Parts: sequence; C-alpha cells; structure tokens
Amino acid sequence: MIKLKKLAEPEILVNHAAAWTKTLIEKIASGTPATDGEKSRYRHADIKKVLVKETNGKCAYCESKLLHVTYGDVEHIVPKSTKVDVTFEWSNLTLACDVCNTNKSDKFSHGVGFVDPYVDDPVDHFNFVGGLVLAKPGDHDARLTEETLKLNRTELVERRNQRIRYLREQVEVIRHAPANLQQVLIASLQQELDDDKEYAAIARACLPCLMA
Repeated sequence: MIKLKKLAEPEILVNHAAAWTKTLIEKIASGTPATDGEKSRYRHADIKKVLVKETNGKCAYCESKLLHVTYGDVEHIVPKSTKVDVTFEWSNLTLACDVCNTNKSDKFSHGVGFVDPYVDDPVDHFNFVGGLVLAKPGDHDARLTEETLKLNRTELVERRNQRIRYLREQVEVIRHAPANLQQVLIASLQQELDDDKEYAAIARACLPCLMA
C-alpha cells in the first residue's frame, strides 16, 4: 500500500452525483427498491478511467496490477451499504482487486479502524519486511486493516518475493558492471520505485538493503 492522491472529480459526478444520491435516498425512504442501474452508476466508464489513472492501474490496498488479468472493482472506502449518501461521493471511490474488495466488504463502517491510503501515509502504519506488510506494533487500525484485507495472503507474498528477487538480480548486475554503465543501470533501477510499479512499497523498503 502506498499513499494515493485524489485527482479531479469526473465531470459526470460533478453534474449528476447529487441527483443520483437523492434518488437512492428517496427510494429507500419510500420502501421502493432502486434499480440495478440506479445503484451502480458509480461504475460509469468516465469515473473508472480516472480511478485507474490515480491508482496507476493497481489495487489501492494490495498494489497488485489489475487490468492485465481483471477489470478491477470500483470500491467504496466507506461502504455504501452502511452510508448510502456516500455511494457517489468522489472522495469515497477508488479501485480495488476483487479479493481485497470482497475481504473488506462492509466491515469498516464509516471508515473507523481502517488505514485509508488517501488520508493516511501507509509507511506511518506498516512495516514492509521482505514480502510481508506488517502493522506497526500497537497500531490497531493497521492490524485490523492487515487482517481484514488479508494483506499477507500466500499468493501476494509469493508475488512480492518474486519482485524482491528481481530487484536483487538487478543489483547484482550493477555490482559487476563497469563504472560507466553502473550509473545508467542505477538510474534505471530507481524507476522501479515509481508509484506505477507493482508493490512499490515493498521495493522502496528492500532496495536500500540490497544496495548496501
């Protein structure tokens, strides 16, 4: 998990979010079921396009790249099931893999007890140790986030360890390269820490140790 920054709200939300929300609230108050279309307007292509850009096409929580294997879910940070008025609120929308989205579900009512990468800097809450993402001692919100999202599920740890092995191999190449090539290779390796890279938080934590 890395710190994320919200981009400008899509025009379709600026123009329609209030009316869409009003429709949902009125239908709930009258006991009339909202249609699937009325409930899922947050999935509009224009909205998702911006979410993909601001998350670099990665799950906002586990940092797995999405679009080459799945569509990715438009995720509500505060669950819409517990607070219907945030269903179309731009600050409450992000992109998540289906596993993190399913694990999170509606467990964090009103955002309590949850590390929000748009509000919190994950490095203040987690230690990145090898392929593991571990809550800092005594940080109960981080531990609850870690356990609920299952941030150390086997498949994730394996993928992160593959990333670490790749970085280690690149460091070894640099060590055995001639001096004039080393600087070029180091600059290239630094790009592996960019936000758009898969598991950037893990890479940023382990690369200084590999280079030491």
